[in-house]
Amino acid sequence: MKNWTTKEIQYLKKNALLAETNVVLNIEQLAKKLGRSAKSVDVKIYKLRRDGQFPPTDFSKSFDPKGRKFTDTEDKRIIAMYTKGEIYRDIGDSLGRSEQSIAGRIMRLKKIGKIKQPKKQWSQDQVDILLANIRFDENGFCCNHIELARLCNRTFEQVNRKLNDLRKKGLITVMPDRSKTSAKSKKAIDRFNDARFAHIPKKKEDVQMVKPTEKPSGVSIESKQVSLILTTVIVNGQRTDQYFTQDGELIATKKPTSVAPEVSK
Repeated sequence: MKNWTTKEIQYLKKNALLAETNVVLNIEQLAKKLGRSAKSVDVKIYKLRRDGQFPPTDFSKSFDPKGRKFTDTEDKRIIAMYTKGEIYRDIGDSLGRSEQSIAGRIMRLKKIGKIKQPKKQWSQDQVDILLANIRFDENGFCCNHIELARLCNRTFEQVNRKLNDLRKKGLITVMPDRSKTSAKSKKAIDRFNDARFAHIPKKKEDVQMVKPTEKPSGVSIESKQVSLILTTVIVNGQRTDQYFTQDGELIATKKPTSVAPEVSK
């Protein structure tokens, strides 16, 4: 795919012929002049609009040659035909109005709440793809939301809501352990804390080694050194210490203690 040059982009900005709605009217001519396809020019104009280099389209400014206002009866017909899936051109033909005029009116009806956007339903094929490709971490949390969203052509939030729905219906039997966080979230939290507190040396807890004693026969005793992570939180002069294993499991929490405020010198 040929990259767009700065000279070509400047030519588009200078020679694009805009309608009252800011729709480009001469895409075919621009494409012929630049030696590109009309689709390529259309996509480039869309990206320039998105980046703020082209004025956004506004169909509410569409021009009706007869200057007529929309009546309640026309609005009802527009809503009925649009809900049934009729295209703007057919709706306009039935009312004697332009396609752009209908597009602007539908946008207005959506804005004032008379036309509600229908929710995109999950197809059975999408559900099957989700169930076939979902992966869980050791705590039962889904660990590949982004991959599932790409495979199902959905957003992260839509995938998350669908997983909860499938769990309620019993189609997903793996339940997350709510007493723990997901392994992915824990890694993200660890990276955040490491970056935030990189200038503070980590405290190492000394583990006292117990002197081995004589053991009775038939009893096996094993001693090993365990590394703990100490997290200290100070809120409103109260200090709380929490001890975690390297796997993120909470071992113990000390009772909050008062901390003397620092005195500036």
